[in-house]
Amino acid sequence: MTTKTIPGEPTRASMKTAIPGPRTEELRARHGRHQDARTVHVYQDAQKSLGNYLVDVDDNVMLDVYGHIAALPVGYNHPDLLAAWRSGRFDWAAGYRPALGIAPPREWVELVERTMMKIAPRGLTKLMTVTTGSEAVENAIKAAFVRHARVRRGGAAPSAEDLAACMNNAQASANALAIVSFEGSFHGRSLGSLSLTRSKAIHKLDFPAFPWPMVRFPDVKFPLAAHAAENRASEARSLEQLDATLKAGGGNIAAVIVEPIQGEGGDRHASPSFFREMRRITRAHDVALIADEVQTGGGATGTFWAHEAWGLDDPPDIVTFSKKMQLGGYYCTEEYAAPEPFRIFNTFLGDPIRGAQLEVIVEIMERDGLIAGARETGEVLVRELVGLAERHAGLLEGARGAGTFAAIDVKDAATQLRLLDALRQRGLEVGGSGTRSIRFRPALVFGPRHVAEAISILDDACKAL
Repeated sequence: MTTKTIPGEPTRASMKTAIPGPRTEELRARHGRHQDARTVHVYQDAQKSLGNYLVDVDDNVMLDVYGHIAALPVGYNHPDLLAAWRSGRFDWAAGYRPALGIAPPREWVELVERTMMKIAPRGLTKLMTVTTGSEAVENAIKAAFVRHARVRRGGAAPSAEDLAACMNNAQASANALAIVSFEGSFHGRSLGSLSLTRSKAIHKLDFPAFPWPMVRFPDVKFPLAAHAAENRASEARSLEQLDATLKAGGGNIAAVIVEPIQGEGGDRHASPSFFREMRRITRAHDVALIADEVQTGGGATGTFWAHEAWGLDDPPDIVTFSKKMQLGGYYCTEEYAAPEPFRIFNTFLGDPIRGAQLEVIVEIMERDGLIAGARETGEVLVRELVGLAERHAGLLEGARGAGTFAAIDVKDAATQLRLLDALRQRGLEVGGSGTRSIRFRPALVFGPRHVAEAISILDDACKAL
């Protein structure tokens, strides 16, 4: 297996200070006077960072397997992206930011046709673009509500009473509607999406929420072969609860939303057969299936869309995206497209510059075979994580992944925090997931040599713990 090397990429991590270093702390103090800077790991030198390596303001060179929370598709400062900027390819989008629903440039239409619909999930012919993942989810559930209400009315227009009631927040029928999400899920931080998010209390504390139902997510254990029977039983219990919840919904449930792999809730997986049965159940109850691919979309799992691995004959009704796609939005079937203008709308409706970047990113992915590379590199990564867990039994367990979208568990939450710090001190920029997991979200240019370096750093940090 070969991986295309980015010219000038560092050969390895190189640490000059502790993390965070003195210049990072100086910047944090300045930054913190105006914005909350407590979550910052380091401040980057944006021009020195290259490929898979983040360079911070203290000249520490770190191998980045966190990827700005899975949002770095082709690494830092990819030469093809920089060349596109310098060539003037993005000039049409650089002079101002248009309201794309009012006066879009003609180039936007060409970009939608040429790139965004080329990568559309199978069976989904309509596109809505926004800016962030939370907006993508927020508007996807609105699309599900619009379709559900239209079906209830038998296709008739809303009544005068409906129109008056909505202006007073008094739509009895609409206010009873609900979306089902799963325990451990993360779907965003806007108020509607927060009612679907179930991963950490700090996300939801003190914010009003809709009383929408939650279903348990399967507690799948790894290695799969050693836990096959209990994993099947766990998935069956979740599906039974989902079916019962939809039956008890009284016709008020408009959609079920699910992540192909729970990204914030502990990197939790389920089998393709689980998702195929979920699709059958949602179809039987005539509710939308929303695949939330904000974190999994864009190739890291070894297919462009993670739900491709489910082997569905009947695709999801709606698929959300953001992160590696650089802008947010969702794809949907014709049935879930808004029937009237302005039903789902905002000023910008996305970001043309990010869409133009995406086009170059897709070109790089296709030319360099980056999705196949993620699949192959992911096999190496998970195999090495399994070996690492065997060497550090009692500290590590549960190595798992799809492509390079991978994780391993530590024994408890306190150890997770200690290990994350030990890894950063040794030059691995990494993130946690749930309360026990170390997650990998590298760029698509992450290859076998980077795996070897990451595993070496992990091994050393585990020995130190």
